[in-house]
Formats: sequence, structure tokens, C-alpha cells
Amino acid sequence: MKKLITSGLLAVAMFSQQQALAETFNSGIDSVALVELFSSEGCSSYPPAEKKLSELVESPQLFKTFVPVAFHVDYWDRLGWADRFASPEYTARQYSLSSTGKQRSVYTPNFIISGNEWKGFFRGHPIEGAVGAMRKSAIGNLQIDYQSSGSLHQVKAVFSPEQGFTADPNKPLILSVAPLGMDLQSHVKRGENRNRQLRHEFVALDWQKVAMTFENNQWVATLNLSKDAHQEQAQAISAWVSNETSLAPIQAVGGYIQ
Repeated sequence: MKKLITSGLLAVAMFSQQQALAETFNSGIDSVALVELFSSEGCSSYPPAEKKLSELVESPQLFKTFVPVAFHVDYWDRLGWADRFASPEYTARQYSLSSTGKQRSVYTPNFIISGNEWKGFFRGHPIEGAVGAMRKSAIGNLQIDYQSSGSLHQVKAVFSPEQGFTADPNKPLILSVAPLGMDLQSHVKRGENRNRQLRHEFVALDWQKVAMTFENNQWVATLNLSKDAHQEQAQAISAWVSNETSLAPIQAVGGYIQ
């Protein structure tokens, strides 16, 4: 009997632990901006850009009106400026956003807010001000359920558009998910920041996307995140939906995870 009780308590404890690793996030119906920073640890302008992004940790609007994501590009690696968070996929995303004609060149540091180039960083303008100017009302709620159990990291998403939102059900929306590292440290060995210790917030540890399906007037998708070397460092999650032919986000959501 004692063994059965012990086993039962263990099962309850394991179940409770699994429940604690489940998080639900909602955007609300008004648009939440995706604030993207494309940069590299080797770039001399990275520290001030990172500082600008890091200040958002203290913003009361964090994950309410905007979701920050720092994508580290790899094109400076050819100079020997290796960045441990860089990915060719992030570089490709920056080039694709640039090809829309909304900015003339690819560079670092490059802020993009809701799919639009933002140069306010170079003028000392606040990110929150740009976000407020770009917000749209009554877009639709994006809900994500994040679950983590052992080696499984899964996101289930539901986008419930408002009546004024128009999209062709035959052309799927795309769900993007990026787990984020917070308060991470790097000792830079090469490049313009050689021998500096850099601190990172909202750094993308992965980026995956999947086509959503239209069911009962909602767009739904399930995505399993990769289990790589960085995954254990994820302390926040970001997700957004976009059109099949555009990388500009329609709605975004994010939050801290346990």
C-alpha cells in the first residue's frame, strides 16, 4: 500500500511538473508589432543597438504592444567575425525583407518594425513611439500554447481574425516561431568588438515556420521546435503570422516561459 501511495505521489508530481511547463499567450485583437533587429557580434554598432533593444525589458508595453526579436546574421563570418547565434536563415530573412522595396540595402544594425525599416535608432528615437504609430486596431487574436516536456518543445497556434480582416482561405497564412534567449553573455574573439564581453536580450535561438490551415473561421497550426544546443537557454517565446507572399507580420505574440 505504501508503495502504491508513493507511486501515486510521484505520478502527481510528474504531472504537476509537466503542467508547469505549459504556457498560453494571447495577443489581443489589436495589432502587436514585431520589432526585429538584424545585427552581428562583430559589428562595432552592435553594442548600442543591443542596448536599445535591451532597454525594452523594462518597458510596460513589452509583449503587449510589441515583441522584440534579435536575429544575428552570418555574412560577417566571412571576415572571421564568427557569431555563435548567427544563422544563414536569419540572413536570408533580412535579404527577403529588403527585397520588398521598403529599404535600399542590407546592413547592420538594421531595425525592422512590422515589416518596415526603422532608422529612428540612429536618431535616438524611442522604439515605443514607432510601435504606437504603426499599430492597427481590430486585426484578430493570436493565441499560442507552448508546451515543453523532455525533448519535446511544441507550439499550437490559433489566429482568430476579426470581421474586418480579409484573407484568402486558399492561400495559407504562415506561422513563425522563434524561442528567445535572455541575458546571455558572449566573449567576442574577433571583429570590431574583439575581446569585449557582450550581453544579449531577445536573441533568436531558432526560427521555424509552418503553413496554417483554415478551420471554422480560424487559422490553426502545430509546430515542433528543434532540440538543439541553444534550446535549453530559451527564456521567452515569440510567434507571428504573415501572408504566404509577404514576411511582414499580421499579428504577433510573445512572453516569458518557465
